[in-house]
Amino acid sequence: MIDNVSGHDHRFGGRLRRELGTTCVRIARVRIKNFRCLEDVEVRFDDVTSLIGPNGVGKSTVLRALDWFFNGSKAADLETEDLTHGAQGDLSVEVEFDHLTADDRAELGKYVTVDSDKCVIWKFRHADGSELMSGNARSFPAFEPVRSADTATQMKERYLEVREAHPELTLPVWKSSKVCEQVLKTWELENPHRLEDSHVAVTNLFGFAGQAVMSGRFDYVFVSADMRASEESRDGRGALIGRILERSVNRKAADEDIKALAASVEARQEEIFERNFTDQLRDLSQALSDAVGRYTAGRTVVVQAHKQEIKPPRTQFGVSILDSKIDTPVEKQGHGFQRTLLVSALQLLAERGSAGQGNGAICLAIEEPELFQHPVQARSFASVLRKLAEDDQQNFQIAYATHSPHFIDAGKFDQVRRITREAQAPEGRAPAVSINSTTIAEVEKRLVGYATSVASQLDAVAATTLSEALFSNGALIVEGTSDKAVLEGLAEKSDVTSLLHPGITIVAADGKSNIPLVHAILSELDIPCYVMFDGDKGAGDRKRRDGKPEADVVAHIRRNADDNRKLLAYLQVDVEDFPETAAHAHHAVLEDTLEPVLTKWSGWSATHSTVVASTGAKGKKNALAHLLTARHVDSPAPQVLQDVLRRVHKLVSR
Repeated sequence: MIDNVSGHDHRFGGRLRRELGTTCVRIARVRIKNFRCLEDVEVRFDDVTSLIGPNGVGKSTVLRALDWFFNGSKAADLETEDLTHGAQGDLSVEVEFDHLTADDRAELGKYVTVDSDKCVIWKFRHADGSELMSGNARSFPAFEPVRSADTATQMKERYLEVREAHPELTLPVWKSSKVCEQVLKTWELENPHRLEDSHVAVTNLFGFAGQAVMSGRFDYVFVSADMRASEESRDGRGALIGRILERSVNRKAADEDIKALAASVEARQEEIFERNFTDQLRDLSQALSDAVGRYTAGRTVVVQAHKQEIKPPRTQFGVSILDSKIDTPVEKQGHGFQRTLLVSALQLLAERGSAGQGNGAICLAIEEPELFQHPVQARSFASVLRKLAEDDQQNFQIAYATHSPHFIDAGKFDQVRRITREAQAPEGRAPAVSINSTTIAEVEKRLVGYATSVASQLDAVAATTLSEALFSNGALIVEGTSDKAVLEGLAEKSDVTSLLHPGITIVAADGKSNIPLVHAILSELDIPCYVMFDGDKGAGDRKRRDGKPEADVVAHIRRNADDNRKLLAYLQVDVEDFPETAAHAHHAVLEDTLEPVLTKWSGWSATHSTVVASTGAKGKKNALAHLLTARHVDSPAPQVLQDVLRRVHKLVSR
């Protein structure tokens, strides 16, 4: 929430810009119906929107649907099969824009309702293949039949009917369909109090590749996973580099010079022909004419040089990569570099357009940004994209469909859109797709009474494995890294308790107090969670052994009891000061800590000592030593730990 952070907190930069109204037009919400696997879904968009989920659930389809909306059928290569299986009705994409500036409102005109900074536009594809754009607008209802006329004749008839039925409107006599449109628009501008909300046809509004009204005010640039650098680096009108050259390089002067050069070459050609061939061809023509004259009269043979038309060539450019002073073709570079070149070129293309040069905005949408990227490069790429979105001067909105935790900032969990698909669907219907997301306000509401401030805990939580857990089918939340290490090592030893196949992630929350926040975030995103925590019943005795004053010991015991009761209350189970060791349906408690449980594990102590000696691991709760010990100890693990892993599996399999 804004109230919980200072204006300088980089994690909330995008939200602060929105609250302060310093951004330009953005995509706020998208609703997609009957587009491929998406029968009817709605997606909220942010400064950075991260679409995550398993393969085949529709992450990329969201981005491709927007590509069709903005850039046309050819960009999305739509066919009849793109209609959702078994769906009834039109294929449609609805986009809501917000944070419209005064200039945006002026360009959009009637498509923006009075005193609103929002605008809603729909695009439909009908069963016959025809397409239509429609906008939410303010108009005079009586004019709608006139505007929807199919022909100029029909428009005239309907206009005259309105003029006769409503003489109080003082509409002028009919002149032409073009004048009619202006008359209706002028009347509506002069009578805003008589307008009503309606849906009207939209023409020439969007189009990254064209000269549409909003092109330059808002451009949508899509980088597909199958975009090929070798094809896009050619100097052709449809290629990416060709489009950049058209915007960046002025060929007019060079083309004029080449045209003049071609003309001078033609003139020089005539001079050369005259000097070299005139006498020869005259003699040859005479000789042939004399020979023909022996057989027929009245005809003369003429042999002459044909002037070759010299067409001035169009200036062509090529792209290659200078790699250690060696000039190499783009296709000879690694896939990772080619991918980076494509993204960089698209960004440059947008920046060289009017959106990049004025107050317009650019939405850069990338399918699998991690594709062909080295992990270090992927982290760097993710950082660059995020900085673009958070920079006030850039006016970039970023969206991507990803499988990589490198592109997820757990501290900005509200930017994640987790997409899932039901395993089985009724016959004749496509599997339902769900999109789960949350906000800081929703998480705070869930944590009322159990956490002091979401904002103050986010840094600590973001440093955990929460980003990875966002991709999982279920999460086991524990207090620390040693708990995580023991359970991971134990889970590896059996197919029954393996965490890999069911897609379970263990999250070390870095303390009991952070468990509710981690649990709330994952639960809001519809990820099943299981919690294991320490009851710390023996903490008071340890304090006494350390020589702490009794008053401090009593206060520490009371604080641990309060923490236990608060966490149990959050989990909506019976509260106790110090619950006994047990694994329940959705949570497990270790009466004191993990260490007393491990000391009762036959062979643990000896194996742990061997591991510590061989690795040099230091500290009683060294995570590496715990992981290796859990892997190598031969005897069965304590029952409570086995029960925890089984309970997590059962929770995820439901």
